[in-house]
Amino acid sequence: MATNNASNNQKKSDMAPSAKLMSRSRNQLATSYAPESFFTFEGGVGACIAHSSPGETLDLSESTTTLIYERMTEIGRAWFNNAMAARLNNPALPQSMPVQCVDSGLLNPERTDFQLPGIPRFHLCKPSHMEYTPAPLAFTCRRCGLFKDYDSLSKLDADLDNLTQARCPDPQKAAKCDWEQVDVIFVHWSGNWEQPFPGQWQWSTAAGQAVKRRDSCSCGKDVFRLNRRSASIGDWFFSCAYCGKPLSEKWLQNDRNTLEMLGNLNSAQRLTEVRMQATPYRASNAYYVRSDLFIDFKHNTKQLMSMLLPTQEKELRDFLAKTFNFPTQDITDQDVEAACAGREDCTEDLKKYRQASESMKKADEMVAGADAANKPTFEMFLNSAKEAREAPLKRLRERQILMPKVDLPISISNLVHERQVRFASKYDPVRLAVEHAALKETRLESDAKTGDKKHYVSFTSLDQDLTPDVVEQKSALEAQTSSLLGLLGMADMGLIRQFDLCKFSFGYSRMESGPVLGDKRGMDMPVRLRLFPQVKAGDVSKWPIYVLQQGNEALYVRLQEDAVLKWLDRATGDHDKIQLNGERLGGALLARASSMNQYLDGLQETAHPSTYLYAYTLLHSYAHLVMKYVSEYSGLDLGSLGEYIFPADLAFVVYRNGTTMDLGNLSAMWRNSGNTMLRAMLGPKATMCGTGSLCAHRGGACPDCIMVPETSCVAGNKLLSRSVLRNAGGRPHFDTRQGSVDGYLDLVNGK
Repeated sequence: MATNNASNNQKKSDMAPSAKLMSRSRNQLATSYAPESFFTFEGGVGACIAHSSPGETLDLSESTTTLIYERMTEIGRAWFNNAMAARLNNPALPQSMPVQCVDSGLLNPERTDFQLPGIPRFHLCKPSHMEYTPAPLAFTCRRCGLFKDYDSLSKLDADLDNLTQARCPDPQKAAKCDWEQVDVIFVHWSGNWEQPFPGQWQWSTAAGQAVKRRDSCSCGKDVFRLNRRSASIGDWFFSCAYCGKPLSEKWLQNDRNTLEMLGNLNSAQRLTEVRMQATPYRASNAYYVRSDLFIDFKHNTKQLMSMLLPTQEKELRDFLAKTFNFPTQDITDQDVEAACAGREDCTEDLKKYRQASESMKKADEMVAGADAANKPTFEMFLNSAKEAREAPLKRLRERQILMPKVDLPISISNLVHERQVRFASKYDPVRLAVEHAALKETRLESDAKTGDKKHYVSFTSLDQDLTPDVVEQKSALEAQTSSLLGLLGMADMGLIRQFDLCKFSFGYSRMESGPVLGDKRGMDMPVRLRLFPQVKAGDVSKWPIYVLQQGNEALYVRLQEDAVLKWLDRATGDHDKIQLNGERLGGALLARASSMNQYLDGLQETAHPSTYLYAYTLLHSYAHLVMKYVSEYSGLDLGSLGEYIFPADLAFVVYRNGTTMDLGNLSAMWRNSGNTMLRAMLGPKATMCGTGSLCAHRGGACPDCIMVPETSCVAGNKLLSRSVLRNAGGRPHFDTRQGSVDGYLDLVNGK
C-alpha cells in the first residue's frame, strides 16, 4: 500500500482502523483468501491479511457433517503423530512437544495428546465473504531507506499525515520521502508471523513470558533506515538514521509463540527453534491452507456408507466378499433367523421365508416318494417354493440385513480392521470400494434423470443430449468410440452429469504444507497445524470450517481388468504374481494393499515392488493423462480439474473443480471433439516429455508431461510415472530394479 503522492483522504480511506469485507468466489475465500493468508489486491499495490468471518450458516446432512468431522480427526491425528516424530531418529536432539505440533485447541485438557473438540465447538459455514486489514504495518522510504512501523491500524491512521513529502522525518533531509509498504515479513513453522521492526522478541525470566524489545543505537537515537541493498532479504539490516551505524550484521527475529512454548527450556541448543525466516509476503511458504474433499452422497447411500463405521466390520467384510466375488457359503435357516432376530422391520419377510421353507420341505418329501408319473408335478411345486423363498431372501440382502457368509483371506480381514491406522481416507482402498459402490448405485447404474438427461452416459451408448445432430451417425460414432477405448485399455468411459463433492478448509500452516520442515539449520522442525481464529456464531465463539458443496460434470474411466492383470504380472515379476481363484482382480489388490498415510512418506523403495502400488500408480498416471487432454480440448485450465481414484475397481474420475455455475464444458467437449481427444491420447506424443532426464531415465514425471498443479492432485504429484503408460525408460521411484517397465498402453496395443 504505497503512500506516495496519493491524496491524504484516499490514504485514510484505504487504511481505516477497522477491518473491511472482501468478496471473492467461494472457492477463493476458502483457500487463497482464507483466514491469516496474505494477499495483494489487483494491481499489486499493498499487502493485506485476511481475518476469520462467520460466513453463511449451512444446513448440512448429518452424514456430511459426520464425515467432515471424521476427516478432520484423521488429518489432525496424522499431522500430530508425524510432527511429534520429527526428531525421533535422533534422540540427541530436543524432541517435539505437543504444543509445537498442533493448535492448543487440538490438544486434550492436559495438552499431552491430540483431541479434536466436539462438533458444537465448530461453526460450519459457507464462505460468503472474508474480513481483511493492511499488513504488515511497516514502511520504508524508496529514496533514503528511512523506516517506520506501527503496532496497530489506529496508530498508523493517527500518523498518516506525517507520511508525506511535506513532513519528511529524515534527520539528514537527503530527499523528500516516498513511502512504501515493506513487502517482507518474518514467518515461523509455529504458524506465527511478525512484521519487521528494529529489535527482537526475547524471553524474559523475570516476567515469565516473551517481551518485545525495541533497540536503540549506541548514539542514543531510535530512528533507523532499512538497508535493502543485498539481493538476499535475509541479509538486510537496520542502520541508525543519525550516525549510520548498523544495528546488527543482518536483521534477525525470534518467534514469540515458540519462546513461550519453550519457556525455561530456552537455551543455546534450542535457539535455532525460535529463529524466524524473512520471506516476501507473496511467497507460498508464508501460508498453506489445510483443506480436504470427499464425494458427498448426502442421504442417498446411508446403508452403504454406514458399513464404514467401526461397529460394522462384519458387514464390511461381507460387502467386500460380494463385491469382489470371493466364494460364499449357502445361507441356512439359522442364518436367516439370527439376522432377523428382534427386528420388527423384517417380520413380514421372515414369515414368508418360513412359509416357503416349510413348503419346500413338503415338496422335497413328495418328490422323493413320487413315482415317475407324478414326479414332474411335485418338482414343479418344489421349484415354485424355492422361488417363493428366494423373494424374501433377496429383499433381506438388498436391505443389508442378511449378508453372505464368506471366508475372506486373512490379509483382507486384517485390512478391514486396520485400515484407519494404515491409510488416510483418500487412500483407503476399502472406503474407496464402498464409495465406488455408492457411485454405481446413485449415478453409474441409476436410471434417474434430470429433465431428459441421464445422470450417467457411457460414451459407447449415447443419450439424446450427446447424440450427433445427424441421428443416423450415432451407431457409427459409438462403434468408433468403442474401438478407441479398446485401444486405450478402457472398459468404460462416460459422462457423470453431477459429481457431488464436499470440500472444506479449517486451518493453516506456515513454512511447510506438511507436518515436518526438513533439515532446517541442522535438524527437522515440527510444523504446527493451526485452526482458523474463532468467530462469533450467535453469542458463542467457535472455530470456523468453510464448506463448499459442488455438483459438476465429470468423466468416469474404468480400465480393462484382464489387461491390467496381464500388465501387473509383467510389471512386478514373479515375486508377487497374482493367481485369481474366482475373485475379481480388485480382491487380489486389496489383499496386497500397501499402507499409504496422509503424506505418502512411508513408501519404501525395494527390488520387490508392491503390486498394489503399481496398480495405483497406473490409475493415477492415467488420470493425469486424461486431465491433460481434457484441459487441452475443453479449454478448461488444468488447475480447474481434479481427480478421484478407486484402486480396487480399476477406475478413476476426472471432474471439473469449481463452485461457479457449471457451463457443461465436459459434455460440450465430448460432443465437439471426444473421439479426436481419444486419438490424441493414443499418439506417441501423448506421453512424451520435452525436459529433464528424470522422466527419460528414471521413469518419473514432471510439469512438462503428466504433473498437474498440486492443488488438483489427490496425491500431491506422488506415485506418478510416465513409464507405466508407455515404455519411456525407467521405472516408478518405489521400484529399484534396473531396466524399464512395459507401458500399459504398449501392452494393450501388442507392442
